Amino acid sequence: MNKNLLSPLLKLRILFAMFSLVTAQAGFSQDCKTQAANKPSTSVRFSDYYVNISSSETKPASWNITRIKPTLVKAESWVKNLLTGFKGAKLAYSNDYFLEYVYDRKSQEFYKSTGIKGYYKGVMRFYAYYCYDKKTEVYTEDECGSFIYVYFNNVLATGLCADGGVFTVNGKPIFRTFAKSHSEGRIDYYEQVAMSDVSDTIYKSKNEYILLRNSDQPVFIPVTRKEYLEQMLKEIDVHEISDPKKDEEMYNNNIKQFEDEMRVYKATDKTYTPEKEAKRRKWFEEDQAKVKKRMEKDKYNIVASRETVLQYLNKNAEWLKRGLRLFYSYSYTANGIRAYFDDLDKPVSGDETQYEVVSLNPAYYNSAAGTDAAQLIVVELQKGTYPHMLKVASLVKQPGALAPLQAILKPR
Repeated sequence: MNKNLLSPLLKLRILFAMFSLVTAQAGFSQDCKTQAANKPSTSVRFSDYYVNISSSETKPASWNITRIKPTLVKAESWVKNLLTGFKGAKLAYSNDYFLEYVYDRKSQEFYKSTGIKGYYKGVMRFYAYYCYDKKTEVYTEDECGSFIYVYFNNVLATGLCADGGVFTVNGKPIFRTFAKSHSEGRIDYYEQVAMSDVSDTIYKSKNEYILLRNSDQPVFIPVTRKEYLEQMLKEIDVHEISDPKKDEEMYNNNIKQFEDEMRVYKATDKTYTPEKEAKRRKWFEEDQAKVKKRMEKDKYNIVASRETVLQYLNKNAEWLKRGLRLFYSYSYTANGIRAYFDDLDKPVSGDETQYEVVSLNPAYYNSAAGTDAAQLIVVELQKGTYPHMLKVASLVKQPGALAPLQAILKPR
Protein backbone atom coordinates (compact mmCIF):
# COMPACT_ATOMS: atom_id res chain seq x y z
CA MET A 1 0.00 0.00 0.00
CA ASN A 2 1.30 3.43 -0.79
CA LYS A 3 1.99 5.10 2.53
CA ASN A 4 0.97 8.37 1.03
CA LEU A 5 -2.55 6.96 0.78
CA LEU A 6 -2.79 6.48 4.59
CA SER A 7 -5.46 8.60 6.17
CA PRO A 8 -4.36 11.33 8.61
CA LEU A 9 -6.25 9.52 11.42
CA LEU A 10 -4.37 6.27 10.81
CA LYS A 11 -1.05 8.10 10.77
CA LEU A 12 -1.91 9.64 14.14
CA ARG A 13 -2.74 6.22 15.62
CA ILE A 14 0.56 4.75 14.42
CA LEU A 15 2.55 7.64 15.92
CA PHE A 16 0.71 7.29 19.23
CA ALA A 17 1.44 3.54 19.35
CA MET A 18 5.14 4.12 18.66
CA PHE A 19 5.29 6.78 21.40
CA SER A 20 3.57 4.47 23.89
CA LEU A 21 6.04 1.69 23.11
CA VAL A 22 9.04 3.94 23.68
CA THR A 23 7.55 5.24 26.95
CA ALA A 24 6.88 1.71 28.21
CA GLN A 25 10.41 0.62 27.37
CA ALA A 26 11.83 3.62 29.23
CA GLY A 27 9.70 2.72 32.24
CA PHE A 28 10.89 -0.89 32.27
CA SER A 29 14.50 0.16 31.93
CA GLN A 30 14.24 2.90 34.56
CA ASP A 31 16.98 2.60 37.15
CA CYS A 32 15.72 0.57 40.12
CA LYS A 33 17.42 2.96 42.54
CA THR A 34 15.36 5.78 41.09
CA GLN A 35 12.20 3.70 41.40
CA ALA A 36 12.99 3.06 45.09
CA ALA A 37 13.61 6.76 45.73
CA ASN A 38 10.31 7.67 44.05
CA LYS A 39 8.17 4.98 45.65
CA PRO A 40 5.44 6.60 47.79
CA SER A 41 5.67 5.98 51.52
CA THR A 42 3.24 3.94 53.54
CA SER A 43 2.75 4.72 57.21
CA VAL A 44 2.08 2.57 60.28
CA ARG A 45 1.63 3.33 63.97
CA PHE A 46 3.66 1.29 66.45
CA SER A 47 2.67 0.78 70.09
CA ASP A 48 4.00 3.32 72.54
CA TYR A 49 6.98 2.29 74.66
CA TYR A 50 7.01 2.69 78.45
CA VAL A 51 10.43 2.35 80.09
CA ASN A 52 10.04 1.51 83.77
CA ILE A 53 11.39 -0.80 86.45
CA SER A 54 8.75 -3.52 86.15
CA SER A 55 8.20 -3.52 82.39
CA SER A 56 9.34 -1.88 79.15
CA GLU A 57 6.10 -2.35 77.25
CA THR A 58 2.95 -1.53 79.19
CA LYS A 59 2.11 1.64 81.06
CA PRO A 60 2.23 1.24 84.86
CA ALA A 61 -1.08 1.98 86.52
CA SER A 62 0.58 4.66 88.66
CA TRP A 63 1.67 6.70 85.64
CA ASN A 64 -0.57 9.62 84.70
CA ILE A 65 0.25 10.75 81.17
CA THR A 66 -2.93 12.81 80.70
CA ARG A 67 -1.07 16.13 80.55
CA ILE A 68 1.79 14.76 78.48
CA LYS A 69 -0.40 13.17 75.82
CA PRO A 70 -1.57 16.41 74.10
CA THR A 71 2.05 17.52 73.69
CA LEU A 72 3.02 14.25 72.03
CA VAL A 73 -0.08 14.36 69.82
CA LYS A 74 1.10 17.75 68.53
CA ALA A 75 4.58 16.36 67.88
CA GLU A 76 3.13 13.38 66.00
CA SER A 77 0.94 15.66 63.93
CA TRP A 78 3.95 17.85 63.10
CA VAL A 79 6.06 14.92 61.90
CA LYS A 80 3.30 13.37 59.81
CA ASN A 81 2.27 16.65 58.21
CA LEU A 82 5.91 17.38 57.43
CA LEU A 83 6.19 14.04 55.62
CA THR A 84 2.97 14.29 53.62
CA GLY A 85 3.64 12.79 50.20
CA PHE A 86 7.09 11.57 51.26
CA LYS A 87 8.83 9.02 49.03
CA GLY A 88 11.70 6.60 49.47
CA ALA A 89 10.91 4.88 52.77
CA LYS A 90 8.17 3.24 54.81
CA LEU A 91 7.25 5.26 57.93
CA ALA A 92 6.51 4.01 61.45
CA TYR A 93 5.70 6.26 64.42
CA SER A 94 5.45 5.78 68.22
CA ASN A 95 6.05 7.59 71.52
CA ASP A 96 8.55 6.66 74.23
CA TYR A 97 8.03 7.44 77.92
CA PHE A 98 10.91 7.52 80.45
CA LEU A 99 9.14 8.68 83.58
CA GLU A 100 10.93 6.69 86.31
CA TYR A 101 14.17 8.59 86.64
CA VAL A 102 15.64 5.99 89.03
CA TYR A 103 15.69 3.44 86.20
CA ASP A 104 17.28 5.38 83.36
CA ARG A 105 20.83 6.75 83.90
CA LYS A 106 20.28 9.76 81.66
CA SER A 107 17.13 10.58 83.61
CA GLN A 108 19.15 10.38 86.84
CA GLU A 109 21.77 12.80 85.52
CA PHE A 110 19.09 15.15 84.26
CA TYR A 111 17.26 15.08 87.60
CA LYS A 112 20.47 15.88 89.52
CA SER A 113 21.08 18.88 87.28
CA THR A 114 17.53 20.25 86.98
CA GLY A 115 15.27 18.68 89.60
CA ILE A 116 12.98 17.37 86.83
CA LYS A 117 12.11 13.68 86.81
CA GLY A 118 11.71 11.77 83.58
CA TYR A 119 11.26 12.72 79.94
CA TYR A 120 9.43 11.60 76.79
CA LYS A 121 9.87 11.68 73.04
CA GLY A 122 8.23 11.00 69.69
CA VAL A 123 9.95 8.63 67.24
CA MET A 124 9.53 8.47 63.46
CA ARG A 125 11.35 5.55 61.84
CA PHE A 126 12.29 5.33 58.17
CA TYR A 127 12.45 1.87 56.58
CA ALA A 128 14.26 2.65 53.33
CA TYR A 129 13.14 1.29 49.98
CA TYR A 130 16.11 -0.21 48.14
CA CYS A 131 17.32 -2.53 45.34
CA TYR A 132 20.21 -4.99 45.24
CA ASP A 133 22.07 -7.37 42.92
CA LYS A 134 20.91 -5.35 39.90
CA LYS A 135 17.37 -6.64 40.41
CA THR A 136 14.40 -4.57 39.32
CA GLU A 137 12.32 -5.39 42.42
CA VAL A 138 12.12 -2.74 45.15
CA TYR A 139 12.52 -4.05 48.71
CA THR A 140 11.82 -2.50 52.12
CA GLU A 141 14.53 -2.34 54.77
CA ASP A 142 13.89 -4.82 57.63
CA GLU A 143 15.41 -2.62 60.34
CA CYS A 144 15.40 1.13 60.13
CA GLY A 145 18.67 3.02 60.37
CA SER A 146 17.31 6.55 60.14
CA PHE A 147 15.00 8.47 62.48
CA ILE A 148 13.39 11.73 63.50
CA TYR A 149 13.38 11.97 67.30
CA VAL A 150 11.45 14.73 69.06
CA TYR A 151 12.72 14.93 72.65
CA PHE A 152 11.01 16.93 75.38
CA ASN A 153 13.06 18.51 78.20
CA ASN A 154 15.90 16.03 78.72
CA VAL A 155 18.68 17.27 76.47
CA LEU A 156 21.14 14.81 78.08
CA ALA A 157 19.17 11.87 76.64
CA THR A 158 19.76 13.00 73.08
CA GLY A 159 22.71 12.14 70.88
CA LEU A 160 23.76 15.79 71.20
CA CYS A 161 25.35 15.16 74.62
CA ALA A 162 28.01 12.61 75.55
CA ASP A 163 30.28 11.63 78.47
CA GLY A 164 27.64 12.50 81.06
CA GLY A 165 28.02 11.35 84.67
CA VAL A 166 31.82 11.15 84.43
CA PHE A 167 33.34 14.59 85.05
CA THR A 168 32.47 17.49 87.33
CA VAL A 169 33.69 21.07 87.81
CA ASN A 170 32.99 22.73 91.15
CA GLY A 171 30.48 19.98 91.87
CA LYS A 172 28.57 20.59 88.61
CA PRO A 173 28.20 17.70 86.15
CA ILE A 174 29.88 18.58 82.87
CA PHE A 175 29.65 16.81 79.54
CA ARG A 176 30.50 17.16 75.88
CA THR A 177 28.27 18.48 73.09
CA PHE A 178 28.74 19.19 69.42
CA ALA A 179 29.69 22.81 68.91
CA LYS A 180 26.73 24.96 67.85
CA SER A 181 26.83 25.81 64.15
CA HIS A 182 24.43 28.77 64.39
CA SER A 183 21.23 30.10 66.00
CA GLU A 184 18.04 31.59 64.62
CA GLY A 185 16.30 33.35 67.48
CA ARG A 186 15.48 30.70 70.08
CA ILE A 187 16.50 27.83 67.81
CA ASP A 188 20.03 26.42 67.98
CA TYR A 189 21.53 24.16 65.28
CA TYR A 190 24.17 21.46 65.77
CA GLU A 191 25.56 18.72 63.55
CA GLN A 192 27.85 15.73 63.69
CA VAL A 193 30.31 15.44 60.83
CA ALA A 194 31.78 12.03 60.07
CA MET A 195 33.13 10.43 56.92
CA SER A 196 32.66 6.68 57.35
CA ASP A 197 35.23 5.69 54.70
CA VAL A 198 36.62 6.81 51.35
CA SER A 199 33.55 5.49 49.51
CA ASP A 200 31.18 7.44 51.76
CA THR A 201 30.43 10.29 49.37
CA ILE A 202 26.72 10.92 49.98
CA TYR A 203 27.24 13.61 52.61
CA LYS A 204 29.50 14.17 55.58
CA SER A 205 26.82 15.50 57.96
CA LYS A 206 25.58 12.29 59.57
CA ASN A 207 23.39 13.60 62.40
CA GLU A 208 21.74 16.95 63.02
CA TYR A 209 20.25 18.38 66.21
CA ILE A 210 17.88 21.32 66.41
CA LEU A 211 17.29 22.70 69.89
CA LEU A 212 14.17 24.81 70.49
CA ARG A 213 14.24 26.99 73.61
CA ASN A 214 11.39 28.63 75.52
CA SER A 215 13.50 31.67 76.50
CA ASP A 216 16.57 33.65 75.56
CA GLN A 217 18.50 31.84 78.26
CA PRO A 218 21.16 29.46 76.88
CA VAL A 219 20.71 25.78 77.71
CA PHE A 220 24.46 25.14 77.95
CA ILE A 221 27.23 27.10 79.65
CA PRO A 222 30.72 26.49 78.22
CA VAL A 223 33.33 25.38 80.76
CA THR A 224 36.30 27.76 80.70
CA ARG A 225 39.91 26.66 80.82
CA LYS A 226 40.31 28.55 84.09
CA GLU A 227 37.48 26.54 85.69
CA TYR A 228 38.90 23.29 84.38
CA LEU A 229 42.44 24.07 85.59
CA GLU A 230 41.12 24.96 89.05
CA GLN A 231 39.25 21.64 89.13
CA MET A 232 42.40 19.79 88.08
CA LEU A 233 44.29 21.53 90.88
CA LYS A 234 41.72 20.30 93.42
CA GLU A 235 42.01 16.74 92.13
CA ILE A 236 45.81 16.85 92.16
CA ASP A 237 45.78 18.12 95.75
CA VAL A 238 43.55 15.18 96.71
CA HIS A 239 45.97 12.79 95.00
CA GLU A 240 48.89 14.50 96.75
CA ILE A 241 47.38 13.56 100.11
CA SER A 242 45.68 10.25 99.40
CA ASP A 243 47.96 8.54 96.88
CA PRO A 244 51.19 8.56 98.95
CA LYS A 245 49.19 7.34 101.95
CA LYS A 246 47.71 4.46 99.95
CA ASP A 247 51.10 3.61 98.48
CA GLU A 248 52.71 3.55 101.92
CA GLU A 249 49.96 1.29 103.27
CA MET A 250 50.38 -1.06 100.32
CA TYR A 251 54.16 -1.08 100.77
CA ASN A 252 53.88 -1.93 104.48
CA ASN A 253 51.18 -4.55 103.83
CA ASN A 254 53.46 -6.26 101.33
CA ILE A 255 56.17 -6.50 103.97
CA LYS A 256 53.77 -7.86 106.60
CA GLN A 257 52.30 -10.41 104.18
CA PHE A 258 55.79 -11.56 103.14
CA GLU A 259 56.94 -12.02 106.74
CA ASP A 260 53.79 -14.00 107.55
CA GLU A 261 54.41 -16.24 104.54
CA MET A 262 58.05 -16.73 105.56
CA ARG A 263 57.05 -17.81 109.09
CA VAL A 264 54.67 -20.41 107.65
CA TYR A 265 57.32 -21.54 105.15
CA LYS A 266 59.99 -21.98 107.84
CA ALA A 267 57.59 -23.85 110.13
CA THR A 268 55.93 -26.20 107.65
CA ASP A 269 58.10 -26.67 104.55
CA LYS A 270 60.47 -29.65 105.01
CA THR A 271 62.69 -28.38 102.18
CA TYR A 272 63.40 -25.12 104.00
CA THR A 273 67.01 -23.94 104.14
CA PRO A 274 68.51 -20.59 105.14
CA GLU A 275 69.87 -20.30 101.58
CA LYS A 276 66.36 -20.66 100.10
CA GLU A 277 65.07 -18.09 102.56
CA ALA A 278 67.82 -15.68 101.54
CA LYS A 279 66.89 -16.10 97.85
CA ARG A 280 63.24 -15.42 98.56
CA ARG A 281 64.12 -12.35 100.59
CA LYS A 282 66.33 -11.10 97.76
CA TRP A 283 63.50 -11.53 95.21
CA PHE A 284 61.07 -9.78 97.53
CA GLU A 285 63.44 -6.88 98.17
CA GLU A 286 63.96 -6.46 94.42
CA ASP A 287 60.18 -6.32 93.89
CA GLN A 288 59.80 -3.84 96.73
CA ALA A 289 62.51 -1.68 95.24
CA LYS A 290 60.48 -1.52 92.02
CA VAL A 291 57.38 -0.58 94.04
CA LYS A 292 59.37 2.11 95.86
CA LYS A 293 60.64 3.47 92.54
CA ARG A 294 57.10 3.63 91.14
CA MET A 295 55.91 5.39 94.33
CA GLU A 296 58.64 8.00 93.95
CA LYS A 297 57.73 8.47 90.28
CA ASP A 298 54.04 8.90 91.17
CA LYS A 299 54.95 11.45 93.82
CA TYR A 300 57.11 13.32 91.32
CA ASN A 301 54.28 13.30 88.76
CA ILE A 302 51.88 14.76 91.31
CA VAL A 303 54.25 17.58 92.23
CA ALA A 304 55.18 18.28 88.58
CA SER A 305 51.54 18.21 87.53
CA ARG A 306 50.62 20.73 90.18
CA GLU A 307 53.39 23.06 89.07
CA THR A 308 52.31 22.71 85.43
CA VAL A 309 48.67 23.51 86.22
CA LEU A 310 49.76 26.60 88.15
CA GLN A 311 51.82 27.71 85.15
CA TYR A 312 48.77 27.49 82.88
CA LEU A 313 46.64 29.32 85.45
CA ASN A 314 49.09 32.23 85.09
CA LYS A 315 48.29 32.59 81.38
CA ASN A 316 46.51 35.71 80.17
CA ALA A 317 42.80 36.27 80.84
CA GLU A 318 41.84 35.88 77.17
CA TRP A 319 43.33 32.37 77.04
CA LEU A 320 41.84 31.35 80.39
CA LYS A 321 38.28 32.30 79.38
CA ARG A 322 38.39 30.13 76.26
CA GLY A 323 36.49 26.84 76.21
CA LEU A 324 37.45 23.19 75.83
CA ARG A 325 36.66 20.60 73.18
CA LEU A 326 37.64 17.44 75.03
CA PHE A 327 38.35 16.11 78.52
CA TYR A 328 41.70 15.35 80.12
CA SER A 329 41.26 11.63 80.76
CA TYR A 330 44.75 10.36 81.62
CA SER A 331 46.88 9.99 84.73
CA TYR A 332 48.28 13.30 85.88
CA THR A 333 51.73 14.04 84.44
CA ALA A 334 53.34 17.33 83.49
CA ASN A 335 53.87 16.19 79.90
CA GLY A 336 50.30 14.93 79.63
CA ILE A 337 48.84 18.21 80.87
CA ARG A 338 51.01 20.26 78.50
CA ALA A 339 50.09 18.07 75.53
CA TYR A 340 46.38 18.34 76.40
CA PHE A 341 46.21 22.13 76.68
CA ASP A 342 48.54 22.80 73.74
CA ASP A 343 46.37 20.54 71.56
CA LEU A 344 43.24 22.58 72.31
CA ASP A 345 44.30 25.44 70.05
CA LYS A 346 45.30 23.31 67.07
CA PRO A 347 42.99 23.86 64.08
CA VAL A 348 40.34 21.19 63.48
CA SER A 349 39.63 19.94 59.97
CA GLY A 350 36.30 20.80 58.38
CA ASP A 351 35.75 17.06 57.98
CA GLU A 352 35.80 16.60 61.77
CA THR A 353 33.03 17.29 64.26
CA GLN A 354 33.58 20.32 66.47
CA TYR A 355 33.01 19.65 70.21
CA GLU A 356 32.52 21.75 73.31
CA VAL A 357 32.66 20.93 77.04
CA VAL A 358 29.67 22.43 78.86
CA SER A 359 27.39 22.27 81.88
CA LEU A 360 23.63 22.77 82.03
CA ASN A 361 22.52 26.32 82.73
CA PRO A 362 20.66 26.18 86.10
CA ALA A 363 18.73 29.32 85.15
CA TYR A 364 17.15 27.73 82.10
CA TYR A 365 14.91 25.04 83.60
CA ASN A 366 12.04 25.70 85.99
CA SER A 367 12.03 22.67 88.29
CA ALA A 368 8.66 23.69 89.75
CA ALA A 369 7.02 23.14 86.35
CA GLY A 370 7.63 19.40 86.66
CA THR A 371 7.94 16.66 84.07
CA ASP A 372 4.67 17.36 82.25
CA ALA A 373 5.49 20.88 81.07
CA ALA A 374 7.44 21.12 77.81
CA GLN A 375 10.35 23.49 78.48
CA LEU A 376 12.71 22.43 75.73
CA ILE A 377 12.50 20.43 72.48
CA VAL A 378 15.33 18.71 70.61
CA VAL A 379 14.69 17.47 67.08
CA GLU A 380 17.30 14.83 66.30
CA LEU A 381 17.83 13.74 62.71
CA GLN A 382 19.72 10.46 62.52
CA LYS A 383 20.72 10.50 58.87
CA GLY A 384 23.59 8.05 58.52
CA THR A 385 24.26 7.72 54.80
CA TYR A 386 20.62 7.43 53.71
CA PRO A 387 19.77 9.50 50.60
CA HIS A 388 16.15 9.94 51.74
CA MET A 389 17.37 11.70 54.89
CA LEU A 390 18.69 14.54 52.77
CA LYS A 391 15.07 15.21 51.84
CA VAL A 392 14.00 14.90 55.48
CA ALA A 393 16.62 17.39 56.69
CA SER A 394 15.61 19.79 53.94
CA LEU A 395 11.95 19.57 54.95
CA VAL A 396 12.69 20.14 58.64
CA LYS A 397 14.86 23.19 57.95
CA GLN A 398 12.62 24.93 55.42
CA PRO A 399 11.26 28.33 56.57
CA GLY A 400 8.44 27.99 59.08
CA ALA A 401 8.66 24.18 59.30
CA LEU A 402 9.43 24.23 63.03
CA ALA A 403 6.67 26.70 63.94
CA PRO A 404 4.21 24.01 65.19
CA LEU A 405 6.84 22.74 67.61
CA GLN A 406 7.76 26.23 68.74
CA ALA A 407 4.09 26.81 69.53
CA ILE A 408 4.20 23.95 72.05
CA LEU A 409 6.71 25.80 74.22
CA LYS A 410 5.29 28.37 76.59
CA PRO A 411 7.57 31.43 76.38
CA ARG A 412 9.32 32.56 79.54
